[in-house]
Amino acid sequence: MIDIEKLKNHFKDFKKSGLANSQSIKNRTDAFERFCQKGIPTLKQEHWKYSPLSKDLAQFENLKFTVNQDKYFDAVNYEKFDHYQIVLKDGVLISENIKENGLEITQYKKDNFYEIEKNQILDFNNAFFTSGYEIKVDKNYQVKKPIVIYNYFSKDFEGNNINNKNFIFLDINSKVEIFEKNIFDEENLIFFTKNLDIELKQDASLIKYYLNSTNKNKTIYNFIRSKLEKNSQFEKFNFSHNVSSCRDEIIADLNGEHAFVSLNNIQHLSQKCFHEIKWEINHNEENTKSSQFVKSALHDDSVSAFQGKIFVESKAQKTDGYQLSRALLLSDQSKFLSKPELEIYADDVKCSHGSSSGSIDKDSIFYLRSRGINEVDAKKMMIEGFLAEVINKIKNEKIRSIFFNKLNEINNS
Repeated sequence: MIDIEKLKNHFKDFKKSGLANSQSIKNRTDAFERFCQKGIPTLKQEHWKYSPLSKDLAQFENLKFTVNQDKYFDAVNYEKFDHYQIVLKDGVLISENIKENGLEITQYKKDNFYEIEKNQILDFNNAFFTSGYEIKVDKNYQVKKPIVIYNYFSKDFEGNNINNKNFIFLDINSKVEIFEKNIFDEENLIFFTKNLDIELKQDASLIKYYLNSTNKNKTIYNFIRSKLEKNSQFEKFNFSHNVSSCRDEIIADLNGEHAFVSLNNIQHLSQKCFHEIKWEINHNEENTKSSQFVKSALHDDSVSAFQGKIFVESKAQKTDGYQLSRALLLSDQSKFLSKPELEIYADDVKCSHGSSSGSIDKDSIFYLRSRGINEVDAKKMMIEGFLAEVINKIKNEKIRSIFFNKLNEINNS
């Protein structure tokens, strides 16, 4: 388990290291003190009751903070289609700034700290973060090509903890699509926290895709806080495959009429992989709409946990909130944990949630086998069809192909 007293010494060294902007020292110190007061997450705390973090952090008796000065990134990792590139190597932005008409990509420079009472890992990130990226899109500008974010974890990194903060801002009537992927050079032990703030002004549209695939020794915590104004839209598609240990947490605040958020996740897990999803959508204004859709295919001893909440403020009449989570249990040892929540203070709303888990339908397997398909291939077809429902919602053909290619690669391995 992380030694808090050792961590206090690490924080003193961190403040002196030059990794922290001097203007943010006070806010970082406040965040660190909150983390020490709250302590390490435990399964006894409701906010972390399904989280693998409390177990995983026991591996990090001594956290080591460092920065890799080498900025090399092999061009073979770049996607083949035309796109803007953001490269984070071991948590540090190494790609060049981009300043074009309507689009600006620079190093993170906001001094924006806020507390979520039950979230001490967010406090930890606010104390120890290194600057990631800022993406700003101007009023009435639609970015012509996707932005691809490469999170590259190199074999030369000598630390075991990476924390970064990032920011996306879309001004009135702007639009952008962002694809993010993790690249793991080696299976070294790392605790990685990532904090992203999103602000969408009126009529803005953000579509974000995330491919988080195949690592054996990484403990990953992804946190997103998004704020949506009138008529804005935020869509997110996430594909997780054999992530050793991961928690994806999103808070979406729908603060303007006709704001819309759609969160979609597919998980294909095996061995002892554990992936937790915790989403909270807050309908704070009337005529807002949300959708949460999760599908999981679970092999071996893998575990998937989903906590999804729809909150409706008293003035948020005409809210439309939808939530569905489904899991295929492909072994007797796999587990799917689900905790859907509705908290509604308005009268005229349409909100629903559903959750189910089960094995592959034997009648469907029998039907496929009767058509000359062997049992192994029949099961692969059933899994692909089950998960493809989410992928087919992606309108961007290039990204949809990447997700389908990944699914086919998994099924054929």
